[in-house]
Amino acid sequence: MSGLAGTSLGRYYLKERLGRGGMSEVYLAWDEQMQREVAIKVVSSTHIDYIERFHREAEAISHLHHAHILPALDYGEQEPWHYLVMPYIEHGTLRDLLINDPLTLEETGALLEQIAEALQFAHNQGIIHRDIKPSNILMRDDHYVYLADFGLAKTLEGGSTVTQTGNLLGTPEYMAPELADGPATTSSDLYALGILLYQMVTGQLPFSGETPVAVYWKQLQDMPTRPSHINPDVPPAIEQVIMKALDKKPQRRYQSAKELAEAYINALTFPNEVVKE
Repeated sequence: MSGLAGTSLGRYYLKERLGRGGMSEVYLAWDEQMQREVAIKVVSSTHIDYIERFHREAEAISHLHHAHILPALDYGEQEPWHYLVMPYIEHGTLRDLLINDPLTLEETGALLEQIAEALQFAHNQGIIHRDIKPSNILMRDDHYVYLADFGLAKTLEGGSTVTQTGNLLGTPEYMAPELADGPATTSSDLYALGILLYQMVTGQLPFSGETPVAVYWKQLQDMPTRPSHINPDVPPAIEQVIMKALDKKPQRRYQSAKELAEAYINALTFPNEVVKE
């Protein structure tokens, strides 16, 4: 799929390609009716397995109306293309923000509260995201974020699922250990949020490796380096919050995104008060 720039899908004129991932491409487009720039994710109907994921993303977003969840503006088909229209967020992603340095503890807290609020809302609606990571956090500016990309989302009741035989479904650096032999749950989303939190305060991932399987093996077996060993400015209370979020056992983690965010903000307020478990 290439060369769609300069063509139209419905009322949307595709100006330039912004990026690509998997079977989809994202274009900057002009909405002729509303007279505004939008972002359009496009996928070919020849990719049958991916189309199922694409439909699920559109379905998930249609039920998630929240200030910190990127909304869907439109969905359409113009053979052989299926497309999802979203607001164009030109300030980049959290991944871009983390390239050079970690965030301050205060900046981390402000963004964590927004991300956790969005994730809590999705969970309350019975939807698991399954791909929490910095590139799926869009920045309206340096202080306001949107949770985006529900392409791997599934309902808590089960619903349709998409598997990739022989491959990991998700991003190994953010995948919870229990996903090796069980389905995604709200707790596996919270583990990924914990990885994201670790990354925001240290500027590093807790686990990395040469291959996806090597990375995930570390999720299963290894303990993360304590954040304060990487960033000495991380106080004991915040370190305790992060390490609890990354516990290998789901039942020992925080049980909701709201609980995790509240624990972090409390630790930020009382940085030397370690809670006895």
